[in-house]
Amino acid sequence: MSVKKEFIKSLKTGYVNYLTVHARSTKKIIPMHKCISEILMLKLGAGYEIKALGIGNGKEHKFKGKYYNKDLDITIFKNDKPISALSFKFATSNYKQNSNNYFEGMLGETANLKRNDLLYGQMLVLKQKMPYFSTDKKQYTGIEKINEDNLKKYFKLHNDGVDNLYHKPDIMYIAFVNTGDEKRFEKAVDDKETIRQKNVFNKEELLPLVKINIIKTSDLDEVFSEEMKEFLEKHGDFDKFIDAFVSLTKGRTYGRE
Repeated sequence: MSVKKEFIKSLKTGYVNYLTVHARSTKKIIPMHKCISEILMLKLGAGYEIKALGIGNGKEHKFKGKYYNKDLDITIFKNDKPISALSFKFATSNYKQNSNNYFEGMLGETANLKRNDLLYGQMLVLKQKMPYFSTDKKQYTGIEKINEDNLKKYFKLHNDGVDNLYHKPDIMYIAFVNTGDEKRFEKAVDDKETIRQKNVFNKEELLPLVKINIIKTSDLDEVFSEEMKEFLEKHGDFDKFIDAFVSLTKGRTYGRE
């Protein structure tokens, strides 16, 4: 099985967990962290160690940042020294209202880590059609589609070529997915009685529908500019992202041994 297919399989497991556990449970992210870590270990070869949820002792590494300590999603070590790390986020609902918080948090944590000489990458996976739930996270009110305005900040950051930008990740991955339950959510939009109910969907209803598909930029529903399409295509290739991150990590260790 290819590394991309393994990744998609982990996304499905994580999404199924998301539907069946508490929203803050780590069970929804462990499959992806484990999968990415195992792929990296295979690509990096002997001499490297990874700490993340789902592998080894199952704990994240707490890194001493320049300004504060930070638990890292996936950390790569060489000779017991942290060399690089990845942050992974899978946004499955209410992204638009939180998109600036996601971005601002990324800028801060990236600067904090890179200032202490850590190579740092960001991975962001988004449902193309994002369910929106009311503040209490229990009432479903409709579907949001991620558009160009929601992603412009990432595009601008990528094109900011000033030297020594500590708040800019060394490498970035952004992908859109369908999860198979979109039609069920769309159907509920017109069902006003259903929308008023707190527990709109139960796991028995949604779980059989789950199927993960990473969407090509050309197949996205929303209209994106040619510049944005080029940006998304460049940063949405999982295989190339993994290979590039491995290359950067190895480059950090070359000559230091």
